[in-house]
Amino acid sequence: MASSSSKYQPLYPSDMASNHDSDHEEASNGALFMLYQRRLQKYIIAIILLVLSNVTFGSFLLMAWTQTAQTNTVDCVRPRLTYSPATSVIRYEKKRLWRDIDGPNPFTGKPRPEFDQAWRDIIAPITIKVSREELARFNEGDTTIAFKDGSGYIAEMGVYHELHCIKRVRLYLHLDHYYPNMTDSDRVREDAHIDHCLEYWRQSVMCRGDTTLGTFFWRDGIPTSRVYTDNECVDWHALDHWARQRMVNTADYSQFVKDD
Repeated sequence: MASSSSKYQPLYPSDMASNHDSDHEEASNGALFMLYQRRLQKYIIAIILLVLSNVTFGSFLLMAWTQTAQTNTVDCVRPRLTYSPATSVIRYEKKRLWRDIDGPNPFTGKPRPEFDQAWRDIIAPITIKVSREELARFNEGDTTIAFKDGSGYIAEMGVYHELHCIKRVRLYLHLDHYYPNMTDSDRVREDAHIDHCLEYWRQSVMCRGDTTLGTFFWRDGIPTSRVYTDNECVDWHALDHWARQRMVNTADYSQFVKDD
């Protein structure tokens, strides 16, 4: 049997110091690991905040760019110095306009049923209905005629008045056909109407100030402008469709509030 002295060996100071150093080292390593974890968490949080701030800032930039692009599409081409409810449907497209008349065209030529119908149709929405709110945004002191039922007011867009004037000038070119019984006083009145149309036309052309460039070529030794230009045009179908949803038959006076 082993002696009791062999079962129980005393701990010498060197052994105690070794254990103490080991415990101290483990504690130090644990503290360093916890410090590392805390720092790592801070770095991760900082990176997440940086990413979120960049995403937010980028989103604001994208929104600003989109809004600027939309503004450039409409406002910068035609600033909204005056209000029109039709502005919401204005879109632009590139379109080639021809200065010559080549082939069938219902808007040109001699008087005929097709000609008359085409001009009646194109100016049909000359008078439209606008709401009280729309009129208030546009109005600078002028009044207009109201509907008896309180549903709105009547107004007209300039483009249709211009088309009306073009039609009137075309009819004037064929007085004998369209005004076979014209009297001298009728002629004086129609001359004044045509003069008004041409002057309004001049003002409208200068108001828009179309800057589209036309090009030239040599023909028989003479610089000659080409018969077409590539223009930036309003999408007519969209605008005309909008107007036809609001068109008013002004021949029916009973629907309007009359002056006292």
